[in-house]
Amino acid sequence: MDGVDVKDGISEDEAAALALSRSPTFLADLTRLRAAQADLEEASQPTNPRLSVLGPIGVIAAAVSLLAPVMSFLQLPWRTEAAARRVDSVAESLVQSGLNTVRDARLAHIELANVQRRLQQLRDLHDVAEKLGGLADVRASMGDISPADALVVRAQAGVAADAVEVAERDLVLAQAAWRIAIGWGDAVAPAIVSSRPLPSIAPPVMDLITVARQARPDVRAAELELEGAGARAGLERWQIVSLSAQADLQWTAGEMGLRVGGVLDLPVFSRNEGAIGRAEAALQGAVHRLEFVRQRAVAEVTTARVQLAQSIRSYARYRTEIVPPLTRALEAAREQYERGDVPYLIVLDALSRLGAAQLRQIELEAETRRAYAELERAVGARIEILPQPEEPIP
Repeated sequence: MDGVDVKDGISEDEAAALALSRSPTFLADLTRLRAAQADLEEASQPTNPRLSVLGPIGVIAAAVSLLAPVMSFLQLPWRTEAAARRVDSVAESLVQSGLNTVRDARLAHIELANVQRRLQQLRDLHDVAEKLGGLADVRASMGDISPADALVVRAQAGVAADAVEVAERDLVLAQAAWRIAIGWGDAVAPAIVSSRPLPSIAPPVMDLITVARQARPDVRAAELELEGAGARAGLERWQIVSLSAQADLQWTAGEMGLRVGGVLDLPVFSRNEGAIGRAEAALQGAVHRLEFVRQRAVAEVTTARVQLAQSIRSYARYRTEIVPPLTRALEAAREQYERGDVPYLIVLDALSRLGAAQLRQIELEAETRRAYAELERAVGARIEILPQPEEPIP
């Protein structure tokens, strides 16, 4: 695809572009627009006139009869309006489907980056555990610690090795999901790079809701669906009667005659009540669906914004208040252990606490990026283009 170079790694924006151009699910969804356009073409054309020809047998006259559907011409504006609103509604819904596709591609990109970082962190923790295990074996052979203590150290190294294997499995699964999200048919997933900065603030929720009410395609699609349902209801009320113009031409060997008139279906037994009732029910349903979509937009924006704000605060806390002190604590414990001042359990406890904190920090970064991607889909626009507050929002 133009503008996407897989050789230097795929960013989140490039992943979104690839998904929109290659995802089979989204490309299949696009065919709904062509079907709606075909319905519009059909609705914008009146019903064909009907011509019948009767040849004479014996002494009766030959006849030609032309029946023109007058009501079809009169109903043409309503049919066209209803079909046009349907096309617009489908187009807006496809934009929303595109936003969902972009969101899914971003989430797959974020998850793959998260798994890769977690795997690297677990490998680093495993290396530290292996080094401590080797040191424990040396000290046990010198009699500084008991063999049982050395076995505890080795067991911790085995736990770390198992965690690495689980993360390697998660990496394979994340790569498979990544290939599906961007429509990548090859067995080997392209490499990724993270280019978008980590968000540090959450915009005010009311500003986001205001933008969502204006920008979300599914809200506009529901509005257009309501307009189309109203046009179809009006069309069905017109179809209580059916009027056609008729012209008959008859001739014999020496004479010719013409008759003109019309054909009217009398609404004696049926006044199109069934079709009118279904159209009115569809109209009422469209009203409720529009209200539901508006409420869902508000709920999704509010939820995503709350998740983003909390993730930002938690990530900042781990980055500045939790991980640095635990890092210093582990360094001090290792120095004391190497001098023989403290048992290995002190080092093991410090290592476990730091490892858990570092893994949680990595997960919180991924959670922040996920919440940001969800918020952009909920709003229906890039957050960067919105007015940003000067201070972080709680």
